[in-house]
Amino acid sequence: MNRSFYKDIQGFNKFSDLTNPDHYTAVPADWYIVMTDIQGSTQAIAEGRYKDVNLVGAATIMAVINVAQDISIPYVFGGDGATLLIPAELLEKVQAALSAVRVKVRSTFGMTLRVGCISLKELYDHGASLGVAKFNLSQHMSEAMFQGTAITLAETWLRKGGGPVLFFEESSGQEDPDLTGLECRWQPIQSRNGSIISLLVQVPKDHAGQARSIYSDVIKSIEEIYPEYAKSCPTHVPGMHISFSPVTLGQDVKLRSRNNPVARIARFLKVVVINAIGQLSFKTGRKVGSFDGQQYLSEMVANSDTRKFDETLRMVIDSTPEQHQALERVLAERQQKGEITYGIHLSSQALMTCLVFSIQGNHIHFIDGADGGYAMASRSMKNAEKQKI
Repeated sequence: MNRSFYKDIQGFNKFSDLTNPDHYTAVPADWYIVMTDIQGSTQAIAEGRYKDVNLVGAATIMAVINVAQDISIPYVFGGDGATLLIPAELLEKVQAALSAVRVKVRSTFGMTLRVGCISLKELYDHGASLGVAKFNLSQHMSEAMFQGTAITLAETWLRKGGGPVLFFEESSGQEDPDLTGLECRWQPIQSRNGSIISLLVQVPKDHAGQARSIYSDVIKSIEEIYPEYAKSCPTHVPGMHISFSPVTLGQDVKLRSRNNPVARIARFLKVVVINAIGQLSFKTGRKVGSFDGQQYLSEMVANSDTRKFDETLRMVIDSTPEQHQALERVLAERQQKGEITYGIHLSSQALMTCLVFSIQGNHIHFIDGADGGYAMASRSMKNAEKQKI
């Protein structure tokens, strides 16, 4: 059935296989693309609030997953927003949930969340295509990969007009969105190699016919520069530390509790107690009840969302200066040939925002570079595109 098409897809295990068309299944025409992003995120970044931006992007995913219940939803986290696919039967519920998130985000962070929805049928009627695949992060968790042209066309319609976009507006009197599972309780992760690279690579339209081979070659070059994923992955057990900072935990509390002091204090105390229990297990190496801290940390590394594809290659890499220089040379050469456009942002830390469905394996951790990460890499890529014109 269409409602279970994503759940039934068999995942692949090797990241470089993302260009293999056999892994992709066409998205049914009665599904919709939902895109979210924060208007004016550049200002939030300038104010040092990129963690808030990440949290809002993750919140839009969590809200949709919670209303979807037993329907598996493909999604890609983009730093300052997300792209999701939903079946027609969920449209009304998703609209209500994300409208509620818009209200919550404005009242909590003073940010404007934009949410647009476009029918796949409309995109297909305009000649676009879209396939979805599953990349297995671990035995418990996978992430979606999108291949085709529908995501790019939908983003163009969303930002510039020219197509039938349904925008989800705020409405008064709504209940708070269900964000159960959304967590923001970890300190930034320091680079151990020199810098955290947030990287975006996109093949332009005039090379669409060679996109598969170009992406394959780019990934091969990146893996030659960074041959050991365990060393270039920003998450590693010794570098991950749970936070007790009121500022950090306050982000979680604001979004997950009602807008009154009593509810927020109760939520804050609950989070502190949960963190203290986790810290005890992390430090002693012993289980606390059914919670095995060492196993959970290992699963966090495995389930880190550091490499993905949604018609744009997205990666967060812990890099040495020499590797960074080699990467820039490879990408600049291909960009000079017109084969790709790329954007890079460097920072000293990685940020982590979590969706926890279960403490036994079923959790995913969105990784982005600090100080703007993917959002600033996107800005860099757009500047490169303008220079071509």
